[in-house]
Amino acid sequence: MYFLPVSVAVLAMTFIPHIAALASTDSWRDADIGQSGYLPNHNMDPNVVASSAFGLLWKVPFNTKEQFYAKPLVYTPLAGGPQLVFLASSQNYIRTLNAKTGALVNSRQVHTPFLQSDIGCTDIPYNIGIIGTPTIDPATDIVYFFAKTYIANYRAQGATGTYNGVYYFHGVNINTLVDVFPPILIDGTPADNAPAKYFIGGTQLQRPSLLQVGSVVYGAFGSGCDLFNYTGLVIGVDVNKQQIVAQFATESGPLATQSNIWSQGGGGGEGGIWMSGMGLASDGERLFFVTGNGAEHQNQGVSAPGTSGLQTLGEAAVNLAIAGDGKLSLTDYFQPYDYQNLDGGDQDFGSGGIVLLDPTTFHGTGVSKMAITGGKNGKVYVLNANNLGGYKMGTGQGDNIIQTIITNQPMFGAYGSYPLDGGYIYSTPVGAATYAYKLGFTAAGVPNFLSAGQSNEVSAGRIGVGIPTVTSYQGQAGTGIVWMSDPNVGLRAWHAVPQNNILQTITLPQVGGANKFQRPAFGDSRLYVTDSNGIIYCLGSPVNLPLNCTSPVQFGNVALGSSANATVTCKANIAITSINGLTVGNPDFVVSNASLPKGPLAAGATFKIPVTWDLTGDIKPIDTNASLPAVTPGVQSTALTILTTNAVGGYSTQFPVSLTGTEVSSAAFLVTTPRNVDFAGLVLLPNQSVPTVTLDFSIANDGLAPMTILGYAWTNQPILENPTFTNVTFATNGTASLGFGFSSDNLPIPGTVIQSNSVIDVASTFSPYSGVGTYFSYLMFWTTGGTSEITLSGTASTAPIANFSISNGEGGWLPSSNLLMDFGDVTPASSQSRQIRICNNGGSVLDISKSKPPNGVFLLQDPTDLHEEQQIITGSCAYGTVYFEPNAEKYNVVDQSFNNTWTLNTGDLTFGVHVVEMKGTVVSQKVGPTNSTGQSVYTYLGCYLDSGAGTRLLPTLAYDGNNNTNANCQQLCYTAAKGAYIFQGTEYQEQCYCGNTPPASEWVVADNVFCTFPCTGNANDACGGNGGYISIYYDATRYTPGSAVAAPSGPITVNSTGNYHYAGCYSEATTGRALAGKAPATPANGFTIELCAAACVGYTYFGMEYSNECYCGNTLGVGSVAQTSTVPATNGCSMLCTGNSTEYCGGASRLNLYQLGSTTSSTSLTSTVLSTTTSIATSTSVISNSSVTSTSTTPSATPTGPITVGNFGNWSYLGCYTEATNSRALSGLQNPITGIEVSVEACSVACAAYTYFGVEYSGECYCDNVISTGSVLAPGGSIPASSGCSMLCSGNALEYCGGSNRLNMYQKSISTATSSSTTAISTTSSPPILVNSVSSTSINSTSLSSTTLSSITTTNSTSSVMPSTTSVSSTTITSTSTAVPSTTSIITTSSITSSTTTSTSSVKPTTTSVASTTTSTTTSAASTTTSTSSATSATSATTSVSSTTTSTSSVVPTTTSTASTTTISTTTTTSSAATLIPTPGQNINGAWVYLGCANETTPRALSSASYASLKAMTLESCQAYCSQNNYGLAGLEYSSQCYCGNALQSYSAVGFTGCNMACSGNSSELCGGSNRLSVYNLTTYVPPTTAKAVGSYVSQGCYKEATNGRLLGGPSFTNTTGMTVELCVNFCQAASPSQAYAGVEYGQECYCASSLPSTTIATSVSSCNTLCKGNNKEFCGASSLLNVYYYNPNSVSNGVLASNNSPNPATISANTVAPTSSSSAVSGASTATPAKRRRSLKA
Repeated sequence: MYFLPVSVAVLAMTFIPHIAALASTDSWRDADIGQSGYLPNHNMDPNVVASSAFGLLWKVPFNTKEQFYAKPLVYTPLAGGPQLVFLASSQNYIRTLNAKTGALVNSRQVHTPFLQSDIGCTDIPYNIGIIGTPTIDPATDIVYFFAKTYIANYRAQGATGTYNGVYYFHGVNINTLVDVFPPILIDGTPADNAPAKYFIGGTQLQRPSLLQVGSVVYGAFGSGCDLFNYTGLVIGVDVNKQQIVAQFATESGPLATQSNIWSQGGGGGEGGIWMSGMGLASDGERLFFVTGNGAEHQNQGVSAPGTSGLQTLGEAAVNLAIAGDGKLSLTDYFQPYDYQNLDGGDQDFGSGGIVLLDPTTFHGTGVSKMAITGGKNGKVYVLNANNLGGYKMGTGQGDNIIQTIITNQPMFGAYGSYPLDGGYIYSTPVGAATYAYKLGFTAAGVPNFLSAGQSNEVSAGRIGVGIPTVTSYQGQAGTGIVWMSDPNVGLRAWHAVPQNNILQTITLPQVGGANKFQRPAFGDSRLYVTDSNGIIYCLGSPVNLPLNCTSPVQFGNVALGSSANATVTCKANIAITSINGLTVGNPDFVVSNASLPKGPLAAGATFKIPVTWDLTGDIKPIDTNASLPAVTPGVQSTALTILTTNAVGGYSTQFPVSLTGTEVSSAAFLVTTPRNVDFAGLVLLPNQSVPTVTLDFSIANDGLAPMTILGYAWTNQPILENPTFTNVTFATNGTASLGFGFSSDNLPIPGTVIQSNSVIDVASTFSPYSGVGTYFSYLMFWTTGGTSEITLSGTASTAPIANFSISNGEGGWLPSSNLLMDFGDVTPASSQSRQIRICNNGGSVLDISKSKPPNGVFLLQDPTDLHEEQQIITGSCAYGTVYFEPNAEKYNVVDQSFNNTWTLNTGDLTFGVHVVEMKGTVVSQKVGPTNSTGQSVYTYLGCYLDSGAGTRLLPTLAYDGNNNTNANCQQLCYTAAKGAYIFQGTEYQEQCYCGNTPPASEWVVADNVFCTFPCTGNANDACGGNGGYISIYYDATRYTPGSAVAAPSGPITVNSTGNYHYAGCYSEATTGRALAGKAPATPANGFTIELCAAACVGYTYFGMEYSNECYCGNTLGVGSVAQTSTVPATNGCSMLCTGNSTEYCGGASRLNLYQLGSTTSSTSLTSTVLSTTTSIATSTSVISNSSVTSTSTTPSATPTGPITVGNFGNWSYLGCYTEATNSRALSGLQNPITGIEVSVEACSVACAAYTYFGVEYSGECYCDNVISTGSVLAPGGSIPASSGCSMLCSGNALEYCGGSNRLNMYQKSISTATSSSTTAISTTSSPPILVNSVSSTSINSTSLSSTTLSSITTTNSTSSVMPSTTSVSSTTITSTSTAVPSTTSIITTSSITSSTTTSTSSVKPTTTSVASTTTSTTTSAASTTTSTSSATSATSATTSVSSTTTSTSSVVPTTTSTASTTTISTTTTTSSAATLIPTPGQNINGAWVYLGCANETTPRALSSASYASLKAMTLESCQAYCSQNNYGLAGLEYSSQCYCGNALQSYSAVGFTGCNMACSGNSSELCGGSNRLSVYNLTTYVPPTTAKAVGSYVSQGCYKEATNGRLLGGPSFTNTTGMTVELCVNFCQAASPSQAYAGVEYGQECYCASSLPSTTIATSVSSCNTLCKGNNKEFCGASSLLNVYYYNPNSVSNGVLASNNSPNPATISANTVAPTSSSSAVSGASTATPAKRRRSLKA
């Protein structure tokens, strides 16, 4: 139930006032409303933070792969109680934690998160849920946020997919996390200023933090990686009205790009708002933001004021007015003069947010409110918030803004500010220091920032650096701290005011590398920050302090040369044993230990400490070489730390007190800022004028008396070496020369007087008039307030030149124009790599401005390769290595092609966007017999549980022997005496089975987990698995997975090949041939049905006649008719194929005829099915007693006009699809047939091995198993002219074959069965004009289980269809099941009644109404439940059907069937035991001890081995699996997953709750939970180790194999199943006494030698970590590494390892029970295979 808070209801139609929450230290939104980043209200004392009293208070991990891009919020509810931390994650979880303890208060997942893979952008990995930082309304306790999720089948078929993505706006009560109103769908709404642009949630990204102004909450949107059709938007939701009241688009008007093709990049005009997660800034009446790249450019060179109403607002700072109803309208904007270059170089202006500075400090002449912004282009823009500047409104059509600070360093995030101590701003560019700029003023009083210092630390050299945030202690000067998050080091801090141009570091406790663009959130003397592993940290000072002292202690103004006194007053909070002493950070503050109290203090006792600030010895510097302290007037602060011994435990032993005051000078005092004016680099372009750049420095008088400038001079010689100075001279126009290349137009002339506490800003210009090189000058100042110097420096170089190339895989490089990375054919489970190289052949640094690497089977193992904003220095290269790592495959898997892209751009303006296409084909090993086309007959089907069905899945045992391989088994099954078998399987290493009945899909399991037994004839081949698992292959020409087949009994009439299906035995035509289109040439070895089909690709029909004659055609000749008999000897189609004597190939004047897509005829080999079929034929069907008999008449004539081919054969038509965004929609196999042959049918044959195919551009055919991202249903519906799929097929002008970037898309039909009971409808129609989708359910009447009977589901979805024939069957199914004790046998009877089909033909479409009622009853010892649901659809006068179903499922049914009744006998075992809830330390299953419930992590908590079983997971099976795989810890998760290892990963620990899911194989046991593992420890587990000695052979360590020849070159042997160290040592000793060395390698190889070569290289013993094949408790070397043993007769061993193995030290502490006996060495050269579990060969 939703409720509206009283405060909201009362304030309806008015703004909600923002009142302060109960705690002034709350952070209920991202920073402050203006995003200035200054936070004075969190009690963050710099002296406490810098002390040991400030530390890590707690940290909490969360779900695997869960990320926090939204910043934490801190809030105290209105009703009081503890302060809370609110978290929102990428997985759409919201949580509240106790801010003091970290304890979880509430948690909720509001939606399924959107998948990153659906948008193809890796900027945010895994999931996209709540990304923008929420905001809390302190007047109502309501948290507001946007969450991204899906609506199934919303804009495209399926539960997920790009265009099913949507956003919801939520308001939840922070106390309960319950929605206070129904979530508001943000989708499909038009923009107020651009009605044609509407919101598509799947293509948008809500990244910036939210802003609440009154009752309206605003969120800004962009996109992921600039992909898809999107427009930057600001959306406002009125929380009183619960509706969208504002939607402002950044791109509008006639010039704005507008396309309704959602996948079209830039189709919406772009102008996205992302600002690296910064929030929208506001002053309460206006809203400010900055945008990224824009697709269109209204401003084209002519100046335009900010009030001109610009409609294409890409690359702009924007000011929107907020109306009383929340509506937004453009008021002002600023667009840099070179914004079009920013678009071209992908240098987002909008990568940094916009900051509104505190107007009480930051203002000046003509400027009452200031704003700061900047982005990737390396410029800081200082703006007048009341007049942003428009476009080219400045001098010379430059920028009309307050100031431009050129850094040449890219900025993400934004700027921090500090309004105290004179005013500072801060920035941290990528890979650079944190910079401080101090507020100054020009001679006219205009604000002007000057460089004031920087940090010694450098930020991470990749995007993700955070946003500077500044705190102060209760708003007092001198207490500022600058905080900065970093993706490498976590969190950094500095004192806000630089000392000697350096930001002074505050050392912080270590936290994990921060997630991208974070800033800490602050509470009461605590801060909160999240890292990239999804962990939240709380740092702060301990709550329990022993003293309460006055802090800070203020000294006021103290003149240099004088002193001042103050007193620190303290009170003991607890009993204190002694005050041990004190320390002070600045020696000018004098305090004596003698003033401290002696002896113990009782609680409540007080004492005082006198402090003197002594500046009598401090004077201003007289000259550069002065050795006296160089002091500067201004605020000074230091910490006085009192050390205690406490009589009460749990209290801090250090208490810091802040001492602060302001130094003043009674005389004049010269200060020049900055010390270094760095002009960085200028690029000299050919045929261009010499560029210039201007930076400011300041001359200040910080004393109390006026200061006169005496003169200036410059030198380029070192200052400390008595250089020769050149006096600064002034030209007649006032320009002063400051050294070679440097000048100033406003340097004050000597004699100028600067008044007390005044400053003059000087503009200095760098002009490299001497060409390329380095320029510098030391500028000296002489005044009555002292001397000083600054350094001017700059460089000039030529432009960067990017040279691009891709490696060819053979040690060379491809031409720079090549953008294809082709891996060619690769084997499964292999790893291939190629490199991209970008070299800088220019004269200045080259930066990578865009980098969007691939993911999936193409991946980067180092994510920093060629990362965005990486810099490449002149003459060097940077590399990106792409790995192609396909998964392991079984034999005879269809070749699969993969592709992906890597998008790159650089700062070389001539480079342009490079989209590197990667492709490769995975080619599995082919074994067994081949057909006449050279392809393998058998294709891998899967791994099946053979012991679960009660009878063998494949009944015929071909052999049982020691030479078993899948190849041998396939050959035998293929050449069986009675004809080739359709299925072949291997089991228990040595058994081969054949059969013709498809294995039931319910027994399929994960092959890489269960079918892993090595075949006896080939250890690299898998022949089933332990526990009755069988590896099954099938003949793809005679079986389609999911269908039913019948067993052959001699030569067969081939039922289908590819997409051609048998139509019957036809006579020759009476005039001409039956098929006159083509007569292919006869192959050397004769025709087969398959070879004839291949030769007739593109034709509707083919037929074989006279054993060896093949004919093709699109129509049947007159007089060619089907023979009535299906028996070859009777109908005349009885001649065997010349190329395959097991197939029939027509007869004398008789053809075995095959039709593309037709399945209507019935033969002795046609399975009996109940199905929904659409075919190009007119048919009559009668369904009776669960069987189908069909008689096919002459195929219908070819349609007279072009058609969109609908469903045919086993293909379903999906519709007209667009091409994909960054690759082809279908890229698995491209154009397998020539263009002139392309038709829908021909393409389907060529793509028979794939799930999807599509035709495009008349003559292009594509296949794949997936549809690539961005390919979606095209607008325009089913009309070809509207959808774009209107081009005629090159191979058949009567069909449509896609269009320009449009594909007619088809999907291979899959039989479906669900647990719901619905009416089954069988529909057959004549040639359709268009059929969108019809899914078919098949029932094999000879094998029908109760599960099948209760799960018949047919989905019939058609669009624009007018079928001429409709068949409807009504089915009533009744079944009953009762759970009883395990000894009870239940007989379940199911009957199918009233099963009839009536077919009628009509010109008009038939409307069918179905009323369905389902009743389900389940009886058990504990409860009885009955549920009934009913639904009735719209009625029609034509047909009405009623269906009633009562159903129950059983466990393992054994099924028999008759013509009309199916009887099912079922034995059900039900456990009556209660669920076992283990306790830590409890023995479960022998030596396995329960450790507790652990949290899942990234990487996985247990990651060494794993398997899953949706039906059979138990504690025992998981423990056995881990034990067999040699691991000591077993963890169970999600009721069906098992994980093994020897230690829990970092951040995973036992002690959590949530392990409450019943095991899938035993409901009385618990198998973990959601991201929770039930962890068990095998206390008798013995870890593998290196044998120390065997007999007289002693371990010498681990050695590398020789580079030339063998390390041990004597006798050798290999044992792939039984190798041990003992076996190898015995072999070497027996070979010859001279073989003093023995070595084991690769786990299975043994080598001997009499000596070691001189080039021997030893390595770490731990590197030899491959287990011996014959003893998994010993190590036998590794890849190219040997465990080496040396014969030492003085060392005697009985064969037992010198050091017995002990319980594994890697397992956690509960693993403490020692083994009862040691591992025994294996003696003798045994080569026996591992012990096998075998079953009886009897049925």
